[in-house]
Amino acid sequence: MLADIVKIHCLTHRANFPMSRTSRSVVCKEGPEEHVLSNDFPNTGLWIYCCNCQTFIAWETERADVTVRECPFCLSSLNPRLYCCDHCAVTMLDFDDPTLRKHHIVLSWGMPQPACPGCHQFPSSTPRIHFCVALQSHLATARNVCPFCKLQLETIAVDNPQTSSLRLDAALAEAERRALSAEESARKESQLRVQAEQKASDFERELIRPSQAFPDPEFARKQEESSARADSEARARAMAEVRAREAEEMRFKAEEAARNEAEMRAQAERKAREIVETYTTRATQNFQSEKTVPGKDRVSIALYAAITMFLFLALIMLMITMFRLYYAS
Repeated sequence: MLADIVKIHCLTHRANFPMSRTSRSVVCKEGPEEHVLSNDFPNTGLWIYCCNCQTFIAWETERADVTVRECPFCLSSLNPRLYCCDHCAVTMLDFDDPTLRKHHIVLSWGMPQPACPGCHQFPSSTPRIHFCVALQSHLATARNVCPFCKLQLETIAVDNPQTSSLRLDAALAEAERRALSAEESARKESQLRVQAEQKASDFERELIRPSQAFPDPEFARKQEESSARADSEARARAMAEVRAREAEEMRFKAEEAARNEAEMRAQAERKAREIVETYTTRATQNFQSEKTVPGKDRVSIALYAAITMFLFLALIMLMITMFRLYYAS
């Protein structure tokens, strides 16, 4: 069954894009402006079909950077063989690669197999092989004139009809034999795969059944130990996380207390300095005025100084008591 989608390669933009096989118009939209590659695919234009990568290439004979000796898309280059269809504008390009499963090939004597990939027709006569000067390669075709080098091919000798018929019959028989062999291989492969899957399933059931009927006590003990170890590790991890959170909270509280203590100490030192400065200033003023103060006022000055000193000590004791109460809480 033929595929519904074909691959198109535009040499101008070096781009590939898919196209429906039923579509006749081929338009490349890769560039800034779309351009038409063919209005009646595969009957118009110039197409090279690579059998290795199954790609239709819109060929340009005037380009010097491409050659039929190497596919510009898949870069295949081993032993190229060319066949030009006499019913459409497709030229088949085939390379040796035993690792590929190809849909179309070109036989060594120029016959396409099973048919042309463009129009799906067999050549109307036995293809003639000649060296095409334009392509610099041997080309097989049933046309009377080569579409590339314009060489007249009617004078080229071909095999007699009996030999050609034998070759055609041999090619068809070989194609049928290969198809039957491929189908047989696929059927055997499918049967072997089913048998292998069935054996694997049976073997797995045989392994599971004894273990379920006669559980190994050592295995059960190891499973219990593993479960207990996993539970203890989970509990230890949870406890460690709780302790880490508690330590973080205690550290935050300690930092806050240290900041408060520093602030209160700074305030106490500032107040103490203010009191000392006040006392010193007044003591200096009293000392300077001692000479003019009568004797009866010296007792008052001394009493005032004692009261000031007492108040200063009381303030210090009050601040110490406040610190103790704060830390006690």
